Amino acid sequence: MQLPENHWYPVLESRELKRRPHAAERFGQRLVFWRTQDGVPHAHPDRCPHLGAALSLGTITDNRLTCPFHGFAYGADGQCGLIPANGRAGRIPKGMELQTFPLREAHGFIWLWWGTMSETFPPLPFFPQLGPPWRHGSVTVEWPVHFTRAIENQLDVAHLPFVHRTTIGAGGRSLVEGPHVEADAHAIRVWVTNKKDDATPARPIADLAAAAATSEPGLTFLFPGLWLLDLGARLKNVIAFVPVNATTTRYYLRVYHRVRNPLLARPYEAMMGIANRFILNQDRRVVITQAPPVSLDADQDRLIGADRAIIQFRRIYARLLAGDTRNG
Repeated sequence: MQLPENHWYPVLESRELKRRPHAAERFGQRLVFWRTQDGVPHAHPDRCPHLGAALSLGTITDNRLTCPFHGFAYGADGQCGLIPANGRAGRIPKGMELQTFPLREAHGFIWLWWGTMSETFPPLPFFPQLGPPWRHGSVTVEWPVHFTRAIENQLDVAHLPFVHRTTIGAGGRSLVEGPHVEADAHAIRVWVTNKKDDATPARPIADLAAAAATSEPGLTFLFPGLWLLDLGARLKNVIAFVPVNATTTRYYLRVYHRVRNPLLARPYEAMMGIANRFILNQDRRVVITQAPPVSLDADQDRLIGADRAIIQFRRIYARLLAGDTRNG
């Protein structure tokens, strides 16, 4: 699966990885995730190098990941420390180690470094405004679409009155003013207004650009796969896009809010989760029909002014695939 390398990707929510091995397909590979006794997460290919059994069916014994087939035990560094058939003092053959992936845990996600190993790594991408006292609830869905199509759908500012006409697009606001878009190799920020078409011209882009100097963007996308919708001072939606394989994307859809009372916060999160899942599902039936599957292959697309954020995404994503991380 072709993805921009040398980036941190959110791959799991922290709540999904408990004290047993956890299997998940990511980047087109079967991976196993597990925690050592200190709670630190680790990841390897979900295959024992001995006879190919799934390590995710094994156990965590003596702080090592143990294969369910013959008891081979692997440390967090991927080194095999025990082959029971050879005895505790027995020799460990070469080639019995597991590949390891750098992981970090923060913001309720487990992040995997997809790229070249390094002594140091860049900071995790996230939205600094969402620290405490913000709380969040989360729902998870998977779609049979490529990573790029999933992301572009959430950067599309013109589809609301058609796909979401019974929900967030109600009112027939089909005229798009802008969007004004600011972009670099790390982020895309979007300011946009949708209004009813009363035959009067839309505001010039220059007016939106001037307004952007004193206002927060309505949409923000952080490469390679984090999206934020600003719904006001006390409410935000966030999506973490997770590449499962070339034809499947996993969505971690979160509502961030500032309801402090837990007795009120939990039902509020559940209610918002149901609503967000329903609204996202309205997109699904259309997005799964888009062709070709990978948006960067869509050289027959005829994009319009309302697609400025999508245009920037395709331009920057193509550069990142080529290893170009310059901002210019």
